[in-house]
Amino acid sequence: MKTWLEPTRIVVSEALRAAAGGHPIIAEALARRGLTTPDAARRFLDSAAYQPTPPNALPDMDAAVARLRAAIERGERILVWGDFDVDGQTATALLVSALGDLGARVTHYIPNRLTQGHGIHLPALAERLAAGVDLLLTCDTGIAAHEAVAFARARGVETVITDHHTLPQRLPDALAVINPMRLPADHPLHELPGVGVAYKLIEALYAGRPTEHLLDLVAVGIVADVMVQTGDTRYLLQRGLDILRRAPRPALREIMSRAEIDPADLTETEIGFALAPRLNALGRLADANPAVTLLTTDDHALIVEQVNALEGLNQKRRFLTRQVYQAARQQIEDDPALLKYAALVVAGEGWHTGVAGVVASRLVEDFGCPVIVLTLHEGAASGSARSVAGCNIVEAIA
Repeated sequence: MKTWLEPTRIVVSEALRAAAGGHPIIAEALARRGLTTPDAARRFLDSAAYQPTPPNALPDMDAAVARLRAAIERGERILVWGDFDVDGQTATALLVSALGDLGARVTHYIPNRLTQGHGIHLPALAERLAAGVDLLLTCDTGIAAHEAVAFARARGVETVITDHHTLPQRLPDALAVINPMRLPADHPLHELPGVGVAYKLIEALYAGRPTEHLLDLVAVGIVADVMVQTGDTRYLLQRGLDILRRAPRPALREIMSRAEIDPADLTETEIGFALAPRLNALGRLADANPAVTLLTTDDHALIVEQVNALEGLNQKRRFLTRQVYQAARQQIEDDPALLKYAALVVAGEGWHTGVAGVVASRLVEDFGCPVIVLTLHEGAASGSARSVAGCNIVEAIA
């Protein structure tokens, strides 16, 4: 038997209600989130009322900017190493385009999810360093890449890490490690995703030059990575949504067109359920590197060709997701004891690892507990985990 719990009544001041445009429900929602003063409410609702945090509030920012400026001035070769999810794709595209606009000699690499996995794959790194690299710059990855950083250093290549993932017990021995997790939990930059960290680096590097044209990428990455909407993360999303509605880059405009989305009506819902899944399909089922080209080019023919490919991959992703989800649900139906544990773990032979995370998220919604979805192949298991509020799945697995 379930008991209906009424929320505790809360008193909202007339000043707060006025700041919320006179809407009592909005004012009450703000108050429940701890936004009890008119100024706090205005900063939350209106990006024009928010004062963004200076980028050098992030640890090691000054050292990273100085090294990048030196690399650009000396014509050194910069390798941007990203990740294959949408946050990683947008972060990589942002850095490549912004550094290129400053005249940098910049290339990029995103590892393959299916053959190399997350992080800095040493054989691939060795191949790229052998081809000629003077500075390694990571985005949305690298925070635990001790071996890769040491490998690069041994070959005379310094590393600048930009990431937002959980900190290891010891930071890599890089020239700079820019990660908002190094800040207090209540800091306005703490919830930045990888593309948000990359943007703050470029903001510092540009030193007052306009960077607003990059905010469409930032908005897509923030929503795709399901970041907590607080502080600068919310501010950057608000600004980015405005850019997406008015003047999105050609690739995003074409993706919206194929998804039958009017840019003027775009909200975070369309990003989360139309734009992000199409880009994610590339990283889940194929090679994500073309996404960087797609997001940085003005070549209409190339954009149309690649967006057509995205549509095909997205259809395949949806089919595979349904297939694995149905198999997982059947497994649970056949063995209800799986639900007696604190976490739900399901595994199947030949399940596509590229959709394991999507399926895990759906199972979390179904059963309200942490979920691990594994695919079995030649005696080994690999997959993805998703959790619920109050359970750090990374720490739990460790």
